[in-house]
Amino acid sequence: MFPAFPYEPYDIQRRFMESMYATLETGGVGLFESPTGTGKTLSIICSVLQWLEDRQEKADRAADQQEPNLPDWLVTPACNQQKTAPTAKHRNQRQQHVQSKAAPSMAEGSAESADPFVDSSEAEHLLDIWESDSDKPNDSGKHRLPRAIDSSSGDSDADDAKATWKATPEDNKPKHQQVFFCSRTHSQLSQFVSELQRTTFADSITSVSLASRKALCVNDSVLKLGALSRINERCLDMLQAKPSKKQATGNSDKKPKARTAAGSCPFLRGKTKAKDNFKEAILAQPVDVEELGKLGRRKMVCPYYTARSAVPEAQLVLLPYSALLSQESRDSLGLHLKGSIIVVDEAHNLVDAVNGIHCAEVSINQLNAAETQLTGYFERFRTRLASGNSRPIQALISLAKVLRSAVQLAKPEQQRVQTVNDFLFNSALDGVNMFKLLRYAKESKVLFKVAGYADSARQQSHMGVVELHDQYSAGCMPPTGSYISALHALVGFMSGLTNADGDGRIILDPTACSLKFVLLNAAAHFSKVVEQAHAVVLASGTLSPIASLTRQLFPTLPPSLITHFSCGHVVPKQQLLALAVAQGPSGAALQLRHGERGSDSSLDEVGRLLLNICTCTPQGVVAFFPSFAHCEQLYMRWQKTGLLAQLSSKKAVFREPRAASEVDSMLQQYAQCVAQASTQQRPAAEATASAATPGHGAKHDNGSVGVCNGGLVLCVVGGKLSEGINFSDGFGRCVVMVGMPYPNPTDPELQERMRFMDTQQQQHVLKAACPADGGAHPTSSSDAAMLAHSASLSCGSTGPALMSGSALGKGNHLTHAKGSIQTAGREYYEDLCMKAVNQCVGRVIRHRNDYAAIVLADARWGVGNAGVAPGGSQTPVGPLRKLPEWIQGSLIVCNTFGDAYGRLHRFHRQMLEATTRS
Repeated sequence: MFPAFPYEPYDIQRRFMESMYATLETGGVGLFESPTGTGKTLSIICSVLQWLEDRQEKADRAADQQEPNLPDWLVTPACNQQKTAPTAKHRNQRQQHVQSKAAPSMAEGSAESADPFVDSSEAEHLLDIWESDSDKPNDSGKHRLPRAIDSSSGDSDADDAKATWKATPEDNKPKHQQVFFCSRTHSQLSQFVSELQRTTFADSITSVSLASRKALCVNDSVLKLGALSRINERCLDMLQAKPSKKQATGNSDKKPKARTAAGSCPFLRGKTKAKDNFKEAILAQPVDVEELGKLGRRKMVCPYYTARSAVPEAQLVLLPYSALLSQESRDSLGLHLKGSIIVVDEAHNLVDAVNGIHCAEVSINQLNAAETQLTGYFERFRTRLASGNSRPIQALISLAKVLRSAVQLAKPEQQRVQTVNDFLFNSALDGVNMFKLLRYAKESKVLFKVAGYADSARQQSHMGVVELHDQYSAGCMPPTGSYISALHALVGFMSGLTNADGDGRIILDPTACSLKFVLLNAAAHFSKVVEQAHAVVLASGTLSPIASLTRQLFPTLPPSLITHFSCGHVVPKQQLLALAVAQGPSGAALQLRHGERGSDSSLDEVGRLLLNICTCTPQGVVAFFPSFAHCEQLYMRWQKTGLLAQLSSKKAVFREPRAASEVDSMLQQYAQCVAQASTQQRPAAEATASAATPGHGAKHDNGSVGVCNGGLVLCVVGGKLSEGINFSDGFGRCVVMVGMPYPNPTDPELQERMRFMDTQQQQHVLKAACPADGGAHPTSSSDAAMLAHSASLSCGSTGPALMSGSALGKGNHLTHAKGSIQTAGREYYEDLCMKAVNQCVGRVIRHRNDYAAIVLADARWGVGNAGVAPGGSQTPVGPLRKLPEWIQGSLIVCNTFGDAYGRLHRFHRQMLEATTRS
């Protein structure tokens, strides 16, 4: 059924592909969990693209059956007419463009020649005419009109560039059903391309990779601008611009100025045939973003716009999260999701990605800079601005002033959280049409023009510069290059103010002197993707906890439209040992809560725990800690007590660096230590911290190592090593999760999310309590208790009440341990911890012949879980129940550390013996 799979699939791979194919047949949402190392990416490719090919074949057969049998002399003219229709359409568009070019100047253009106070070098900063809704009430389209162009100095290359690179809405429509595959990073998308090239689909499926201008731009003069927003604006400006005389004549003896707004991009100008050839080349074979950029530079053609032009013809589109999850990005790229297949890889990050993309923050320094730039621009060009531009710019200035005042008037040391509507009313902004102002800011190019003028005025010495500089207060002058970022921060926050009142909150932080819009309802934006697509597939090594994911992204979707598939690992169960340990080597409970983990006794107990684990574990050990601060605290304590020297006698000790640039170097040193360790070493029969003595020849803390028995890496949850790094084989024979990485409960953003979820839950259970409204009756005693509790909270309440219990049980209810009730907010708080744990422990066991142990060290793991073991009658409760199924199948909750140490010692001895025999 899946002939493109390059080898005989394992049973779990076959079941994965069959379930994926069935999900695409029925449509809806599919949640697919497959541990890393089980061939997840290859299984996705072979199942999704096989379904796409089968679907296309069915459509072709159906079309053939419906096509009438006409004689050749009738078919040929019809075909010719279809071929000439697009040509005629483009000819008409070209003629209309030429006519509009020769049209008489508008009022704003006439004012330009009459104003003696505007230097000709400043003309590039003038805005196009903008007709407001009040000026033209019947016009529902775009309102930006071009200024008149001096035809005497014109060049048709600019028109050719726009005709070549600007597609019409009809051109953007896909030619067939499409698959959109998105992941978090370009490196992950490159891995997908590598896997795709291993299959026969590489030759039969057309594909294209999309990325931002910053990732694909090959014009060095644009790339040096650095900031993505500046690169975007400059690219758009050059697309509109005419080539300079120097470009036209080929004279390049002198270096161009830093700002060369006049002149189109050489990678865009006159490239019609080259672009078409380039497009055919990237559609012919799968190409990742890095290779796409190299090809564009080699062929002297813009890869960004070529890739965009190839989207309608591609069957498979590869893109990062940001391009899919933002409506603005989808519109900009011309993506049509109607009837498509959406596959989101590494989907455990999806909720955070949706929230992050739609959150916005602006600081008081940015507000000062934005206000100064807008005011300076308005004062300089006020006599040249038509009312359609003048009024919105004044509104933006007023908005910046109001937001700045809101921050300045806030009480120190007191964060304030408001709903969107409350903030608008309290700030007297409820009368401002934010939607209209936001559309103007995004479509009129005002941000780029204002920032460009501010940047230009700073670099030149004339009256305009002095006037502009005088408007900046001391210390508020932004550095070169930050103008556009300040304006984008202002508009980004304004965009947050257009969200529904219940979907987000405004957080005023006087300490950071900033305003932040926080999105609480990710489903409000992701639902637009789900509604358009034929099917949405979320795939990851682990999506657990599933209930939290479905609550946040699909709260109203019927359960019948959601498919969940979770498979075990390709490794046999005996090659994985998972231990939950509540006590340390001294018999003391591992009290690792935030308020207790910093005590000397806890720090010492963790050190002795790792020393014993390193004694009986060969090669590499990876330990994760809740934060850099706690990791540093442990390290300093161990140095003081001598525990670090004892650890270094067993294994070279490495710490995860804070700087991302230093990670590769540290990993290389760690790999050398693991390579030096003997893979045939037999673990010692017994070892305790008291018996361990310092050795010689090993240097800790990322130093060079002489004789050693592998390495120990101290990592941080949420750091670079907790995701995307594979500790396979000897690099991760044991992974230790020290403590439980719960987030800070006093964080106002977290508190608002928890309140939002409790409110949503309360509304759900109250609706279920009203059969007259079509709700369902409670199905259990806990549901009935929750309904009663919700009803009591709602009586006489003037605001959202925090509930003490919850459970969206079977169907939509969450159940907790032994019939207890837990609020959705508290459940979410626990889910954040377990999602981080699952990502950390998933770093080990990457293929069928690999083996490793997992140790969960914290007293809280043992609560209510005594006797949990494979094949036992006791099932995990509390947070342990949210571990992936493939780990739960090997989980043992140990009563004492001695029990855990004995199991760990026997496990590694058996694995080493099995490895020796094989």
